[in-house]
Amino acid sequence: MSESLRCGSAWMIGGQMAALGFQAVYFVLMGRTLGSREYGAFVGVVALVAVLNQFSSCGMEMILLRNVSRDRASFAATWGSALRVSAIGFVALLVIALSLGHVFLRPSLVLLVPWIAVSDGFFGKLAQLAGRALQGAGQLRAMAKLTAAMNCGRAVLAVAVFAYARWWGGHADALLWARIYWIAPMVVGLGAFALVTARFGWPKFGPMRRRDWSEGFSFSLSNSSISLYNDIDKTFLVSLGSTFAAGIYGAAYRVADVASAPLYSIYAAATPRLFREGGDSVERAHSLSNRILRRTSLYGLASAVALYFGAGLLPLLFGPSFQESVTALRWLCLLPLLRVLHYAWGTTITTSASQWYRTATQAAAAVLNLGLCAWMIPLWSWKGAAWASLLTDGSLAVLSWVVLQRIRSIQRTGSHISESRCGAPASAQGATSS
Repeated sequence: MSESLRCGSAWMIGGQMAALGFQAVYFVLMGRTLGSREYGAFVGVVALVAVLNQFSSCGMEMILLRNVSRDRASFAATWGSALRVSAIGFVALLVIALSLGHVFLRPSLVLLVPWIAVSDGFFGKLAQLAGRALQGAGQLRAMAKLTAAMNCGRAVLAVAVFAYARWWGGHADALLWARIYWIAPMVVGLGAFALVTARFGWPKFGPMRRRDWSEGFSFSLSNSSISLYNDIDKTFLVSLGSTFAAGIYGAAYRVADVASAPLYSIYAAATPRLFREGGDSVERAHSLSNRILRRTSLYGLASAVALYFGAGLLPLLFGPSFQESVTALRWLCLLPLLRVLHYAWGTTITTSASQWYRTATQAAAAVLNLGLCAWMIPLWSWKGAAWASLLTDGSLAVLSWVVLQRIRSIQRTGSHISESRCGAPASAQGATSS
């Protein structure tokens, strides 16, 4: 039986809070073990793989969520399609990531690419697919535990690397971390596959519907756009040789991401219900998302204030090499508030109209971000990246609102026309009868 929205949100937030606690452990230990330069090198390569990783499954994780939310009987066929597409996509991801790495990264950083691709593009994708299946079935408790388990595994690995460097005199760098980074996703991904298969059954491998290909590609383009405007600035910094700037900016950005995580959890918990409401009309989905927005906007504002005044704690947590992260976080403190807006309006678009509408707004934001990064980062380093991030998220919020209002207007006009057409024959029939 599906859990209520309030109960599901509580589990998602609880899972995210546990995940954030584990994430804080491995994040702090990574910062103290690697230092800002090696940490910057690592996040720059992760960002490159992340952009490509969104295409590796052709958006099948969201098709799985949508189909299972609306019809549980569709699980086996959609699960099989998602697994098959993701396996093929991983091979393409690995080849393309290595090719781009040889062009944009220095040779020592290219060595990180295969390890990160296996971690995030194969095992991490498997865990993500399983999580979407659980989410679609309304089993948010299991999804929350899955989210926490991934970061718990990485925290354990970070403790091991920290102990190796601090007490056993080992040399820890970005390559060492990349070489063990895949272990936690492997354990969680295989465990998640076993869990989903036990609960819902084995996958069936049949032909995919044309609609699923089209919608799936729109989801993958959407997710890649998100990754592009969230992460590519770190790759820009690393490609310019500014690993120190990438490190201090990446640390600040990660903290802003952590502050935004509860918002994502709430909208993730609401997505299956929004799909059901949106299947009837955009107004019903819009009404639900507005109720959520009124509450989450207060959190976004409180987060912005907390990030600004709490930024001074970063060097105490991550070490003195992250001193400039204080200023960077104060620049980025508005991100959670901006994300509240485009999460709410964008999720409404996704669940009540074609995903292509939302994809268009996100692709436009990605193009804007690329242009801003190419212009600002060579001139102002991480400050240019921060300006690009704020302008991109702000523009995405405005675009999402404009598109949503347009969709609502079109649907209202269509409803009026339909009612008029239905009314005309009735009037004519009444006149004839009289």
